[in-house]
Formats: sequence, structure tokens, C-alpha cells
Amino acid sequence: MLLLPVAVGYAAYTVRGDGRPVFTFVFFCFLFVAFVFVPRFLRTVVRALSGAPLLTINEDGVTLHSARVGLPWSNVAEVRVERRPGRAELLVFVPVDAQRVAAAHRGTSRRFVRSGIPRVGGPIFVRADQLTLPLEEVLAAVRRSTSAPVRHREMLRNGPAGR
Repeated sequence: MLLLPVAVGYAAYTVRGDGRPVFTFVFFCFLFVAFVFVPRFLRTVVRALSGAPLLTINEDGVTLHSARVGLPWSNVAEVRVERRPGRAELLVFVPVDAQRVAAAHRGTSRRFVRSGIPRVGGPIFVRADQLTLPLEEVLAAVRRSTSAPVRHREMLRNGPAGR
């Protein structure tokens, strides 16, 4: 399956013996898809079918396996549950030092961290409806593992209404 896009791209490349730039571009696009996106897609499918956890909470910290992002409890300032009208609750782990979190990750994980912090406030965030356990059980595990506060916030259209 992985070699099919490469074979199609190569066939398109060799049909035109003059090596036109368009065919070269198509060939390299197929290579990119075949070797970058297909393995990531397959990894996601395998993880979903094998029942691998999305989120792990233990004595060391919290890990979001789908993004390969980990956060030690020593760098968790708070755990936030955000409620937005018409959307599922969002569980967010807010770091003490965002720069330290980004520096601890590489590649796609680092991009995920850097985009998540300004968007939702933390590098690890999960919709409550994606959790295999009820949100209250996950929060109980968090409270057993860390002294970081757990806060609930109602998000309005114009900003947070905090509580």
C-alpha cells in the first residue's frame, strides 16, 4: 500500500521522457505523501484499533499519546475544564513554563505544543467526549497525582466567565 503512490508517481514521471518540471513535481508530491502522511495515518489507525490510551496520567505526569506530548507534574500550573456553548468540554493541562515544554519536544510534537498553548492555553488538551473514562474519574486521578488546582471555566463568546 505504501509503495502504490510511489509507483504511480514514478509512472507519471517516466511517461514523459523529457522530465518536465510538472511530472517531477507530481513524483515528489507522491513521495512526500507516501513517506510522511501514510505512516502517520497508519499509526493512528493501529492505535485506535488496538485500544491504546489517548491520555495517560501517572505519578510522573500526563502524556497525550496521539501527539507524543508529555508534561511532568512539576510543570503543570493548573488543570482546566472549559465549557463552551454548543461544544464538548475541553480538558486542558496548563504549563508553568511553556518554553520549557516546547524545548523538551521535537518535530511534530513541538509544533503541536507551540500551536496548542496560544490556542487553548496548554500543550495537552482533550475533548471530554474523547476520553474512555468519565471526566470526573480523570479529574480524580489528576487530583491524586498532583497538587495543581483543577479549575472549571465557562467560555462565553466574548471571553471566559471563570469560576
